[in-house]
Amino acid sequence: MTTHMTPTPDRLDVAHTCHSQTIPRELVHRCSISEVFVTSLWRAQPDLGGDEFRVGAQLPRMHAYFGDHRGPQAGRHDPLLVMETARQAAIAVTHQFFDVPLDSAFLVRTFNGVADAPLADGAWRPGSRPADVDIAVGIGARHVVADRLIGLDMVLAISADGAPLMTVDGSFSWTTRAQWSALRAQARGGAERGRVHVAEPAHPHVVGRSDPRNVVVGVRARDGHETRGELVVDTAHPGLFDHELDHVPGTLLLEAARQIAFAHVGTDVRIAAVRSSFGRFVELDRPARCIARTDHACTDHGHDPADPGAAISVLVTIEQGGTACAEVRLGVVIGT
Repeated sequence: MTTHMTPTPDRLDVAHTCHSQTIPRELVHRCSISEVFVTSLWRAQPDLGGDEFRVGAQLPRMHAYFGDHRGPQAGRHDPLLVMETARQAAIAVTHQFFDVPLDSAFLVRTFNGVADAPLADGAWRPGSRPADVDIAVGIGARHVVADRLIGLDMVLAISADGAPLMTVDGSFSWTTRAQWSALRAQARGGAERGRVHVAEPAHPHVVGRSDPRNVVVGVRARDGHETRGELVVDTAHPGLFDHELDHVPGTLLLEAARQIAFAHVGTDVRIAAVRSSFGRFVELDRPARCIARTDHACTDHGHDPADPGAAISVLVTIEQGGTACAEVRLGVVIGT
């Protein structure tokens, strides 16, 4: 959900996925070049105007944020890094092939990911070089208002060095700058934005991290049924706030869901599936609460499509002002 007033880059269509360089940062709404993971874009059967696309990307072997983990996740590619790569691919496809203006603001209504390879599989382990990623992008529903395309549903099948890794799907929409300003004013009830709310972070080991700068929740209460903690927002974080935002980004909310889930079930787990929905903005200047509960209806049965083969299903709700803003269901597996 961001805007960039920049000229449209030259067309980047190539006849195959390429991993030689990143695409322009404007296409993925990033300021830092080092945070751009997409390397190429092309349209399958362009003469037929098809809705199938191929995206190249590369996963870093080390990363200060996505690579900072303890327990079973340490030394493996982070599923949330793979989902961030998919998010960048989806945005770039809209700009490159659907002529969505670069200064558009994006909203993500749903964002889901399921690991295709077992988490102990070698596909998840960084090798002696960065992993070259191929993403097959398919378009589902098109959202049209007054004959104008305003959103797309996408499915992204992701493989690393030829091995299936993860399938991601999401519903993406976009607005003009004027529409965004009106939307944000309505969400805030006309109130001016104040200072960023400050909350005390949890110890990093409690939430599966080593670097305290990467902690985004503060665990305040825990019992057998649920774990609660306050959302911790640091707008100086170079990864989560690559550029100025007027709300808490979805990337941070997904990480908060993971961390409060780890605080709830223990850090000897890794996530295998994510199913998330975002209904309201989370404001920077107001306290927000994260609540994790074990979803017993989906645990140990493997029947929930969001959690194939997962041993534990954790439902996380993120609330602000007593209202649920986001819901994230995490399927996690225990141990290595």
